[in-house]
Amino acid sequence: MSFHKATKSLAKQLDPTGDLIPVQSVIDQNHFRPLCLVQRKRRRSWWETCPYHKTEYRLCDVLLSGDHAAKLDVQDSGPITVVNQVDGTVEGDFGGQVDDLTTVEVKGATTMSHARSVKVKKIHVCPQLIDSVTREGKINLKHEFIKQSRMIRRDLYVITEAVEAVEEAEFGESNKAEGSMFYKTCISLKLKGARGSKKAIIIPKSCILAFRAKQLLIKEREAHISYYHNDKTGTFDEYVLASAVPVVKEQDAADEKLVSENKSKVLQREVERKYQELFLLSVNLRGKFLTGFLAIMRETDFLQELELQLEQALESHNKFKLKTGKPELQDLVDNLQDSNGYFFRCLIQAVLYFFRALDELTEFQRMLLVESVEKKIVNRQLVLVGSILDNDFSEKEKDFTVEAQLLSEEDLNITGEMVEMSGLTVKKNGSSLTGTGNPATFSALAALYVALYALSALSTEEDGSKTFKPNRVCI
Repeated sequence: MSFHKATKSLAKQLDPTGDLIPVQSVIDQNHFRPLCLVQRKRRRSWWETCPYHKTEYRLCDVLLSGDHAAKLDVQDSGPITVVNQVDGTVEGDFGGQVDDLTTVEVKGATTMSHARSVKVKKIHVCPQLIDSVTREGKINLKHEFIKQSRMIRRDLYVITEAVEAVEEAEFGESNKAEGSMFYKTCISLKLKGARGSKKAIIIPKSCILAFRAKQLLIKEREAHISYYHNDKTGTFDEYVLASAVPVVKEQDAADEKLVSENKSKVLQREVERKYQELFLLSVNLRGKFLTGFLAIMRETDFLQELELQLEQALESHNKFKLKTGKPELQDLVDNLQDSNGYFFRCLIQAVLYFFRALDELTEFQRMLLVESVEKKIVNRQLVLVGSILDNDFSEKEKDFTVEAQLLSEEDLNITGEMVEMSGLTVKKNGSSLTGTGNPATFSALAALYVALYALSALSTEEDGSKTFKPNRVCI
């Protein structure tokens, strides 16, 4: 069981409305305490949810007056114990080859279970007090973090409350909960020692598991918080308007027509348009870009570091040299600008489109994508995910059946896990997959499709298939 899966399940149990945001990484959990600042990108495509990203700053770090910050007092509620126990049985057959000589066949029922017992408490700061402090203390607009956030139009949020573990706890899982067959059918991988069927994660004491945040709205020096989640005003919109600088519309105009169109077709047109520059690269450059993308999928910090640089490059009218201290990314960075420092803007836009898809995926999904590239199966995975999306469950829950004979048993297991992590419920039925999807899972699966599409464009696979041959048009 991953940390994000554990916190996501807990957040859903504590707050079924979905207002509580699960923390994704145990390493970063300390950056999501009350009064910490988090950032979020502006939504540019209809399938994006735009997750919250950590920063290294707290609200008091960006106020002009430290005296006002002293008024902010973090309070906590009494402890709450959350207990959850699920047991069940999945019946099915599986036959697979462990190596060149040994074949394993399993028939019958597989037991599955997951257990959780954790004591938590809510720690919080009164939103009205934060609002008062930001108005009186005023934001330091010359702070480098504020200046860069405004330049690349990142919205800023202050965490008002969080759920903290009172004591150490273990979240355990045996096989796969929620009725899935895919963990069970990875038995051949288990026998090789690559994966086990029992998983557990230890939640340390005082660990932040979930949080709520309010958006900062910054004018000239004055700031306040937004009390409404559907407020479409950006953090710096009022400041930009006051400075007589035009606000750039972030989202494609075509997205406004989605209500009357099949979203699967809209997505297909969008990825064809966004990725055409990748298909125009030479075979040598495709390999260099793919190497960089694999490094980024393996290391989340690489993603955030390069994403910020590329967004700055698009916003800047000046020449500057893209830099990276990571040798794995050097070839990718070097080929995004010429020797004079001019940026290949269309190519940067294509790379950022891929990065936005990666942002929507879980860490484990990204690792499975790396494995898929190494196994040279992303083309076939793209076809399968596209077939699921063609059922168009973007408006209401819907059952679907798709053919899956293009993938071997082991490869289908990898693909099934990635699909399930997008929230779908899927099962194998002979050479087909059957499942159920809903509007939320449609958007999540669309992000996986966007990521697979880029990897397919850069990969050289045995079947040599490609999804399309674009004309050269710079959007």
